[in-house]
Amino acid sequence: MQIAFAMVNWRAGTARPWYPPRDRPVESLSGSNPAGRASLTMHHNVKPLRRRLVPRLALAVAVLTALAVAPHSSPSLQARLTDSFDQQLAQLRQQEAGLRSQLSSLQAQQSGATAAALAVQQQIVQTQQQITEAQVHLNDINLELARTDRAVQATTAVLAGDKKQLGQMLVKVYERGDVSAVNAVLQSQNMYQLLDTLQALDRTSSQLHDLVTQVRDQQQHLVALQQQEQQDQAAAQQQVDQLNALQQQQQSQEQQYQQEVASLTDQQRQATAQSQAVVDRIHQVQAAQAAAAAAAAAAAAQAAARAHGVLPPFAFGPRQDDFPWGQCTWYVASLRDVTWGGDAWMWYAGARAQGMSTGMEPRVGAIVVWGSGNGYSMYGHVAYVVAVQGPSSFTVDEANYYEVPGQLDARQIDTLSDVEGFIY
Repeated sequence: MQIAFAMVNWRAGTARPWYPPRDRPVESLSGSNPAGRASLTMHHNVKPLRRRLVPRLALAVAVLTALAVAPHSSPSLQARLTDSFDQQLAQLRQQEAGLRSQLSSLQAQQSGATAAALAVQQQIVQTQQQITEAQVHLNDINLELARTDRAVQATTAVLAGDKKQLGQMLVKVYERGDVSAVNAVLQSQNMYQLLDTLQALDRTSSQLHDLVTQVRDQQQHLVALQQQEQQDQAAAQQQVDQLNALQQQQQSQEQQYQQEVASLTDQQRQATAQSQAVVDRIHQVQAAQAAAAAAAAAAAAQAAARAHGVLPPFAFGPRQDDFPWGQCTWYVASLRDVTWGGDAWMWYAGARAQGMSTGMEPRVGAIVVWGSGNGYSMYGHVAYVVAVQGPSSFTVDEANYYEVPGQLDARQIDTLSDVEGFIY
């Protein structure tokens, strides 16, 4: 009859497979069939083995029964859990999309504010150049005005002197005009000399008058020039003042844009942190969803395993069992330190390549390897030797012999036909 063994790991609280001790053969196990693949049968004289197996089998039956009747998540509950995770993920993705949109808007605003700040900076540079040029022009006007002021002062002084001299001359001429005229007549030798004397006096007076008039005209011109230069000075000063005011306004705008850029940068930083937090939360929910799905799948697998009499996934031994769960390779690799890989039929060559001891003699604790064909699949088959009755008769523990992954059985083997060899 076919037997699935199980034992309880009291520390972990989980069921694990049991197999007969490696250092002692199973007493009086026999059974045969034409193909040498008989199921494990209980002989009528196997009382010592029965005394050891009965308590363990009873415990295994109790554990399996308890697991079989344990409550499981109903499909509706699993659906509600799935809907809950999907709703959370939908809400989080909606939040993430909103934050991404907000980030895009903030980035666009920041780009606009930065561009505006750069434009204002260029305007400030241009205004500063205009201020420099206007200041140079104002300085030139100030220099010209200073020279004109000095010329006006000098001309005014000359005009004052000429006026004074002309006045003195006129006073002398007209105060003593009769005497002078009489003296000129008396002293003149003839009429021509008299006329020359009178004309000379008149020319002198006229020249002096012309000089005074010229100096006065020059003074008026300088005064007009001075007034024009003063107007130019006022206009140049006004332009400098306006440019300075414009520059201050531009600098104020630049400061406002820079503050806006700083504010938008801070908002982006906050939105990025919030977005990252939402992404992290999405990953957490996805991990929780995956864990819940895995737990549901494991529960379903355990329920199916209990329903079909096979073992749920397990692994123990000196290294992690990376072979597909439930296969013959997976079960044997949980009993031996298997450092090679490949399908079952490849194990013998793989072990020899790693220097493992091999041969054609069955030994307790050895791995027996069958090639493909003669009732075995194209992948071959491996099993664990638990007892030896003779050179070609031995008992094995194995999995998936009946093509039910995870199902364990014990078989009595009475032939070395199709055996590639044993790995010790």
